[in-house]
Amino acid sequence: MNLLLDVNVLVAAHRADHPAHARALALVDGEAGGGFAWCPHVRNGFLRLVTHAQVFADPTPLAVAMATLAGWRRRPATVELGETDGTWDIFSRLCHQHQARGNAVYDLHLAALAIGHGATLISSDQGFARIAGLRWRPV
Repeated sequence: MNLLLDVNVLVAAHRADHPAHARALALVDGEAGGGFAWCPHVRNGFLRLVTHAQVFADPTPLAVAMATLAGWRRRPATVELGETDGTWDIFSRLCHQHQARGNAVYDLHLAALAIGHGATLISSDQGFARIAGLRWRPV
């Protein structure tokens, strides 16, 4: 099964002080231990959040965050999901259906990648449950 992990899953798996740390770490190192699907905005979002002093009182040093990403990237089954004509069409349709604005655009792009690539999206964001055709489950 191809699992597309949302940024909130990776942040929780990485940060021992995160309330969902144990569940997320069990997923990332268990079921997704050999690798998982991701995309550039998930990786960039991970770096943005874990190194941000307004998000974490003791943010992750950049070198540690980069090493964490590099370790996940080296897993043999880790794949990058890129945009295709098909995922663009799905994204466009979802944006119109859901009247996307602001942060919803990011979420709908992630959903389009999952749908277009036949992946299951794993996220703590319950809003994904409303997207028809998306295989989604919470962490």
